[in-house]
Amino acid sequence: MDRAGLLKFWNDAWNEGLWAAAWSKSVADLTPEQAAWKPAAERHSIWQIVSHMIFWRRNELRRLDTGVAPTQEEIARLNFPEPAEVSANAWRKTVRELEETQQRIAAAMADERMRIQRVAYLLPHDCYHFGQISYLRALLGLKPIE
Repeated sequence: MDRAGLLKFWNDAWNEGLWAAAWSKSVADLTPEQAAWKPAAERHSIWQIVSHMIFWRRNELRRLDTGVAPTQEEIARLNFPEPAEVSANAWRKTVRELEETQQRIAAAMADERMRIQRVAYLLPHDCYHFGQISYLRALLGLKPIE
């Protein structure tokens, strides 16, 4: 896929949705308790999934900037972290970080100087995880957002 097409899909996924609900709407109306809920102890919460996406987005931005990959320790600690605090402020901060990485990835995709081969993988990666978020929303009994 060319740079312009990738950037269009990235932005459309956030703003309007591609074949499912807009990514921005998937997390916009959740309470901290809903975001932290797990269907079973060994499963991930929406909050953990969002934190996972933020981690890998930041990782790819760092790789574009410095070429440095995450260490195994960083992956173990930051890949699907439990929220340190389940509060409105902490959840708002996480959503802001997701929005910020959305914008930073879009800027990297638009920058002709950037090599986007690895960043391109974030689109299917995040589509997959937003599908999980939609399913968890359904398990919580929330109405569809489409």
